[in-house]
Amino acid sequence: MEEWARQWVQEQREKGETCLEVKVINGNTYVYRSTSKYDKETKGPKKVTTYLGRLTKKHGFIPKGEKAAVIQPRTVHEYGNAAFLAEEAAELVPHLQEAFPGSWQEIVALMFARITGYTPLYQVKDRWEKLDNILGIAPNCDPQVLSQTLTAVGGDYAAQEGIFQFLSSQSNRLVYDLSFIFSHSDTVNLAEFGYNAEGAYLPQVNIALFSSLDTNMPVMIRALPGSVKDVSTLAGSLEGIDTDNITLILDRGFVSEENETLLQQLDINFILPMRRNSKRYEKRIHLKEHFFYHDRLIHAGSRETGALTLYLYKDVDLAADEEKTIYRLFSEGKIDRNTLNERMKRAGKILIISSLIAPPQEIYELYKSRNMVESHFKTFKDLIQADKLYLRDATSVFGHVFVGFLCLYLYCRIQNRIRKAGLLSHLSPQGLLLKLSKVYSVNSGTDKRITEVPKQVRTIAEKLQFNIIPIKTGV
Repeated sequence: MEEWARQWVQEQREKGETCLEVKVINGNTYVYRSTSKYDKETKGPKKVTTYLGRLTKKHGFIPKGEKAAVIQPRTVHEYGNAAFLAEEAAELVPHLQEAFPGSWQEIVALMFARITGYTPLYQVKDRWEKLDNILGIAPNCDPQVLSQTLTAVGGDYAAQEGIFQFLSSQSNRLVYDLSFIFSHSDTVNLAEFGYNAEGAYLPQVNIALFSSLDTNMPVMIRALPGSVKDVSTLAGSLEGIDTDNITLILDRGFVSEENETLLQQLDINFILPMRRNSKRYEKRIHLKEHFFYHDRLIHAGSRETGALTLYLYKDVDLAADEEKTIYRLFSEGKIDRNTLNERMKRAGKILIISSLIAPPQEIYELYKSRNMVESHFKTFKDLIQADKLYLRDATSVFGHVFVGFLCLYLYCRIQNRIRKAGLLSHLSPQGLLLKLSKVYSVNSGTDKRITEVPKQVRTIAEKLQFNIIPIKTGV
């Protein structure tokens, strides 16, 4: 008899059970009660053995006529973050289902898996399976299938347009900015060598991003061929979008008479800051107005010049900083008196030319809205790190960029909700999802329950107006 069986017998005797006998037959352990009674024929005791049941190391004692209790396998998934993602994606999912009927589930899986950070295709399945399947979908997360999905999505231009039109229809004012992503693939004909703000001379794919001033949300993205400094290249990216609602906020790299003329011919509103050496600074513009922008005093004025309007601003704080720098350079002998005088004339000043006629403060705030789009670009680049290096062709680039854009959309929705709750100063979207992941769902096959919500998570959920109260539900 094995030690575990001997120990069980000892425990029963300590409980007062007597006359127990354990037999091992064909590797199985059986329990009997052995007693004796008087046998009249033999004039002596006769052994009486009664079968009680089986004894197993796993289930313990199993009485006669009963079966071993079957322990249902349990699965544990991250519930809090999955439920929040499902809630934030609820408005978009039906449109994805309509636009991409054969691959929308894989797109959703990619969005949910990659929203929390760097996730190559081969890790999507593991990341997806950690989440509670709130939407009840069954995506195929095999890396090869996901790669084919990206290519198929990238080639379905009409379906992408349907999503862009849905998103842009919710905004009355759109702003536009440009950036790039690097590509190390020799087969992507969109990629061109060029210098950039990062000082690298590498093949890069130019990206145009539209964002909404009304919702602080990205609404459209384009991968562009050719030079992004050529406005004619941008015209094609505006197809399918109501240009009456678009204001192109461009950087100084677009400054040229040809670009200004083309934008006017296309009847597209634009805001374009002038270079500091622009001769347009010589035009006299009286700074008759003032306003405050983030507690900074701004003097402002405007002047029409043909069909366009010049807007001049002087940031008092910026002017003070620049004046100190200019005089320091003069004191160190790095500039002469004439250069000092010229630079002092433009210290703290920003000159903008625009097709819009509006109060100077409105134009200034539109110009500063580029910060929002630049922030969107930074987040977008972080979200698409996983597969950017080796994209085989232009179609896969389009698909990769589009899915990355959807991740950005979901990220910004979460960020806006955090901002509305007043938590943005100390909580990021990734940080929020990490905290919510502490709430799990436990599924035993016949029953599903949600684990207790930690106090800190419950407090955050209440501020977000997110219902995360644990409930017990049958499956």
